[in-house]
Amino acid sequence: MKHLQRRLKNLEAVLTDPVGLVPHTQKWLEYWDGQFFVYLSGQDDKAIWHCGVEAFRALMHYCDNPNSLAGTLIAENEAAEVSN
Repeated sequence: MKHLQRRLKNLEAVLTDPVGLVPHTQKWLEYWDGQFFVYLSGQDDKAIWHCGVEAFRALMHYCDNPNSLAGTLIAENEAAEVSN
């Protein structure tokens, strides 16, 4: 049984990103969206230090979603720049 548990743990490590979430799941996307929001809003300049390229690429597509916190913040900033 220990052998099987060790193999399962190794497999989970390969299938998850540094924060322990499975890439490209809704929970993973929402986590990184929140992290980018915290970073872009200036709350924590280290919020995305462990972000992988996969998360960054996925978030760039997700920013168009109205539920995206980071996307909403980016759109607000762009609108403010245009009005100035």
